[in-house]
Amino acid sequence: MPTVLIVEDEPAAGRYLRSMIELKRPEFVVAGVAENGRVALESIRACCPDLVITDVKMPVMDGIELAAALKREFPQLPAIIVSGHQEFEYARRALDTGVVDYLLKPVNAAKLSEVLDRVSPAIASRAAGRRSATILRLLRGECLDAADERAVAADELFWLAVVRSGGLPSRFRFEGEVSGPPSLDGSICSLPGRDARERIYLGPKGSLAFDEFSAAISAAAEEAGNYRTVLIRSGTVCAGALREAVREACLDADSLIVVGEARLRHGACRRLPLPEWDRVAADRVEYALREGRADLLERAVRDAAARWESERLPLVSVEIQLRRILQFVLRKSPRPNDSVAGNLEYLLDDALSRAADFGEIADATWNLVAAASGATKGNFRDTDVPAFFCAIERYVKERYADPLSVGSLSATFRISPSYLSKLFRQHAGRSFGEFLTAARIDAAKRLIRESPGIPLKDVAECAGFADPFYFSRVFKSVVGSAPSEYAKRAAEKESPPPSAGPD
Repeated sequence: MPTVLIVEDEPAAGRYLRSMIELKRPEFVVAGVAENGRVALESIRACCPDLVITDVKMPVMDGIELAAALKREFPQLPAIIVSGHQEFEYARRALDTGVVDYLLKPVNAAKLSEVLDRVSPAIASRAAGRRSATILRLLRGECLDAADERAVAADELFWLAVVRSGGLPSRFRFEGEVSGPPSLDGSICSLPGRDARERIYLGPKGSLAFDEFSAAISAAAEEAGNYRTVLIRSGTVCAGALREAVREACLDADSLIVVGEARLRHGACRRLPLPEWDRVAADRVEYALREGRADLLERAVRDAAARWESERLPLVSVEIQLRRILQFVLRKSPRPNDSVAGNLEYLLDDALSRAADFGEIADATWNLVAAASGATKGNFRDTDVPAFFCAIERYVKERYADPLSVGSLSATFRISPSYLSKLFRQHAGRSFGEFLTAARIDAAKRLIRESPGIPLKDVAECAGFADPFYFSRVFKSVVGSAPSEYAKRAAEKESPPPSAGPD
């Protein structure tokens, strides 16, 4: 409930104003009556009211001086001036000091209600901002002042939820600012999480049932996308223990993440035991390293990743398994890669925090294992990603006339379709389809220039277009002119200029 401090040097006038507020507007709590501006300032510092109603003419410090002091020290605190008719022009000067409204004496109950109605939204907004900021300070372990302690009591109970989009938070990569400042949506406080993909929600038990809180969080989680993890704790936590409770909830949410899935859990989480070391997979990896067999090594690695997918292994467990495999490869390989060994945690973090499905995890696992093994390029596929993509790019440009697709190309290079699409977006700046179309149109232009007079249907077929009409539409959309017009201009450029006649 909002609190009001009355500043009035006449006791009878102060009692009258107090009783009017208590009778007509009981949702406002009168925090006290101060006899002048100086006493009022001391009271404001101590009790942090939401509104000040002050008389103009008072000894020691009058209402105008008090309003100016409030503007300097408490710029967000609204104040209302009370004055007589003869003081009205004088009181209007207070509006320049930040006073939000004024009342004429004798104060009328209806006029008082009108003014309180006008300032109520600002009071509510200020209280909400103070409350959410106080909760954020509690989560950060900061010391609280008197205003903070009044905004959030140490024993207040909250419902708690964590909503995470995507995978685990990165330990090394800065992902931009956290997702917005603290805010209040109704009575639910929304706070920034550990990165831009996470949000913490708190709902006061005193004004919100658990079912209402749970329904609101489930609705908010829809905005986090299809790959999201939602943890809603069924028990409450007191304000004084918020920091530790939120830390535990975030770790619990991490243990629930399964790549590419939408997951919702109510209640506490059981921490996962450490996954067992797969001795069969280890023997297969060791044999492949000893024999220098890239094909056997890749098969062993991808079979392990396939088991993670079939078991729907949480991402934290995948990270443990992948770390064990890489450490094993670095120990057993005759040519271990020191660069991978020195940057192991960063490489793990980068591979898993960006993965959107188990196919990308399988590809990243194989790339890391191949790099860690230190094998020669003659035995292993080149795992340097830019160089690897250059090989894919060269393959497409050489075979543009073939019926290429994301599926056929991913099968050729033994990577998932999603990872192949990701490579084209990252290194070519376009989709695979756009890249293939550009390669085919370049080939068609080259064929038209180099073979004047060739039928355009043959050009289309040689460039990989089965339908000449479709070829013509695509050619015009890319080049800006129809194939026939392009061929005519190319022929004109190739024709020698007419020789000069005899004089």
